Amino acid sequence: MSGSPSSVYRVRQLVDHDGAIVTEVSEEAESSKGYAHPKEVHNAKVRLGGIDSFWLASNVKSDRKFSSPKPAVPTLFPSSSATSSLIGRAKGSSGLDFTSPFSEIAKGAKIEGISFGTAVRVPVAIGPGLGGYERLVQDLVDGRLAVDMSTTVDAVEVRPGTYMTTGFVRLPSGQYGLAASARLRAVPTVQVVGNVGITRLQSGLLVFNAEVKWTEAVTMDLRSEAEILASAESWLERIGTAVSLSSGELPGDPAEVLRAFAAAAVSAEERYDLESALGVLLGRRDLLEMMPDILSKHEPWRARMNAFEIEEHDRLRSQMKAKLAEEAEQESHRLEELRQQIVDAEGRLAIVSHREVLLRNETEKQSTLLKERISEAVREVAGSSLDATKRLREDVESLRDELAKGLTSRPPIGSPSAGKSEAENDDVAPLGATPLPAATEEQRSNVARGLAETTGLTQDQLYALLLQSTERVPVLVGVGSSGVAADIVYAIGGESSAVLFCDPTRISFADLVADQRAGLARSIEIAEANPYLLVPVALCGLTNGPCEYWLPQLVEMRRIGRLPPNLAVIASAGVDGLRVSVPKSVMRYLFPVLVSRAEFADRVEYTGSWLRFEPNVGRIQDAIKILRTKPVEPGLIGRLADTLSRAPAAVDLTQVASALLGEQQWTAAWRDGAGHDLIQYFQNLEN
Repeated sequence: MSGSPSSVYRVRQLVDHDGAIVTEVSEEAESSKGYAHPKEVHNAKVRLGGIDSFWLASNVKSDRKFSSPKPAVPTLFPSSSATSSLIGRAKGSSGLDFTSPFSEIAKGAKIEGISFGTAVRVPVAIGPGLGGYERLVQDLVDGRLAVDMSTTVDAVEVRPGTYMTTGFVRLPSGQYGLAASARLRAVPTVQVVGNVGITRLQSGLLVFNAEVKWTEAVTMDLRSEAEILASAESWLERIGTAVSLSSGELPGDPAEVLRAFAAAAVSAEERYDLESALGVLLGRRDLLEMMPDILSKHEPWRARMNAFEIEEHDRLRSQMKAKLAEEAEQESHRLEELRQQIVDAEGRLAIVSHREVLLRNETEKQSTLLKERISEAVREVAGSSLDATKRLREDVESLRDELAKGLTSRPPIGSPSAGKSEAENDDVAPLGATPLPAATEEQRSNVARGLAETTGLTQDQLYALLLQSTERVPVLVGVGSSGVAADIVYAIGGESSAVLFCDPTRISFADLVADQRAGLARSIEIAEANPYLLVPVALCGLTNGPCEYWLPQLVEMRRIGRLPPNLAVIASAGVDGLRVSVPKSVMRYLFPVLVSRAEFADRVEYTGSWLRFEPNVGRIQDAIKILRTKPVEPGLIGRLADTLSRAPAAVDLTQVASALLGEQQWTAAWRDGAGHDLIQYFQNLEN
């Protein structure tokens, strides 16, 4: 390696058809040694840059083909700072050859060869020399800014970190000056974006160690502060002339009038004088603000200030004491008034207490009188109740006699007439016409608790599942989900429920209805005969067959009224074996719920059918308020609020709403492709 992984090199001479002699740029070589070891590189891109082009090279490696067995004799470079002006003047003469000073030596010496992995040309700027920035600006104005470089620089540093990238030209003499269109009072300047390393050479060159991105141009006055203030002083005289002209005080001499009008007018270039003077004054500190700091260091002034502070403290203390004494006197008067008010209040309280005793005595008298009247009324009601009870007993006895007479006249059970009557009744009564017993509120609560213990679902999830069962198709997924679905429908519907196990042979809704043992047709007739009760149906193993042929038909027919709306459908998905993926068109009807039950559990006994969940208009507003507190999409609030309002009165709507929010995540999964833990049970299935 002959340099760091990323180093800046300067082209000093061109050799061969694609070679160049380069030297590594560093401040140490410029300041201490005064020379740098030349190296030869074969790079067409670097050669096209020409002499005095600077390159940021990475992956710099020595090329053994050009290496010398002993260190090459260092080629001295003339000091850049001492020869910059000389070179600038020499370049102005025509017919001179500016070949590299070590070109003849390089011909007879073995120069070390290197190679570049990548090479990027970096910009170069002129920096201030020993004279500082003001000297640099003055040389630029005079056209005498020289630099030891055969090519044109990219920028000129006119202030620390501030550069000119336009507005200067390279003169025929090789030196730099302001462009004809540039104005010293308003020069566009830029700065470097980010932290870019800079190598400052003794010749005044500034070599950037990376590609540079400039900021937006900002106008700047490059004159010295003394020149700006001097121009501002001359403006004061012109302002006085302009004020006198505006007040109507015109001089008699026409030439003086002309000069007054000229002083009252401002050109575009002169306007920069005023802006520059204003910028200088804004950067200065007000004299009145500095006076306290200056006077605080003067001992006599400090003594006077201390004496004044003591006198002022005494005056304020006396003033505060007088004010406190006045306020204390006022408060004493108010305290006396409050004491008098307390005495008056105590007198009124004594009167009220006396009246309370009188009222209590009167109340006791009225209470005694009321108890006597209540006892009298009870005796009268008891007498009338005994009479009514006696009459009721007589009516019951007469009814029993009539019933006994009717039984004696009825034919025996085994007689032909009796059998005919029963057969006729069986023919007339439709299937499921017998009314189902409805479970009470307490029985429903007991069943819900029992299902929560045996299925692993919470009561809130159970109610959310039942609310969705008459609108969509809630699907239980996980181990033992088919048994959980069967337990739920039996506990809610008893013998009126239906349990169907799906398989690849059931490809139509007619196939499901034709299964008499499953009982779907019977459940539909029972649901039509009992519209106020829930009639549940369990579809076990929904993914074991192609459900897209019959599930949309079942849901849509129930929605439009071709099937009873109280037919509650609860399904389960297969977890292993041969399964069929569910298309997106069918997944919109599903509502998955995760369950897990590895062992068999005792079923919850049927105690009565559950009442159908009817919409409650009064609870819709409460449901909307609850849903607005949760992260619900605006488009789902209306439908979820309608579903939530149908929950029983004893159910906590907040907890059920949290369970219903799973529908939003499921919709985003099948519709938008969002992630969901349960999507694996419905799509991309594997055995």
